[in-house]
Amino acid sequence: MQLRILVAVAIYLGSYLPLGVILLAQDIDVEAVRRGTCPMASMVALECASPLKNPIWSLSAVAICATGMAVTFLALRLVRTPHRVRVTESKHIPADLINYVIPYVVSFISLEYDQPLKLIGFAVFLIWIFWITYRSGQIVLNPVLAAFGWKLFEVKYIYDGGSNTYVGRMLSKVDVEPERSYHQGGLQDVMIVRDDGGDDRG
Repeated sequence: MQLRILVAVAIYLGSYLPLGVILLAQDIDVEAVRRGTCPMASMVALECASPLKNPIWSLSAVAICATGMAVTFLALRLVRTPHRVRVTESKHIPADLINYVIPYVVSFISLEYDQPLKLIGFAVFLIWIFWITYRSGQIVLNPVLAAFGWKLFEVKYIYDGGSNTYVGRMLSKVDVEPERSYHQGGLQDVMIVRDDGGDDRG
């Protein structure tokens, strides 16, 4: 299925959950921590200092990215896999980390929540990377998924009952091996596959 734009945005934001956590850590007010924390009610009433310099921004960023990650896993779970295919060739493809790593590098170049102009520039940069990734059909290729056991494979495959060979990319939580059958469905330009236990090797 073709990803709807809002789901694509959620998947993209979910891939930057670690970045949100990094910016949250950079937002910690060391002096406030040394003085000791206070109850949440007191912080809301501004009776004592928050351990974060910009709690609304930093906590919101983590919450938004965490929601995006949850949507990512939900989308992968809901993908229907109605087609049965037999893989004839398979090669594991390491995740492309270039576009993914650049925002992390930028985050360490004095990027803080109390610098609105830098934040605006960083947001424009992220939007541009998102649009390129979305238009190129790469939005599902989320490197963070590797931490949860997902792998990307380049494969040659044949539909069940057919004879024509096709080439594509499969995202799977199991190793995609030659001469095995899998159930697959599409998510943008990537196939999501599930092992049906079929082994066609003689």
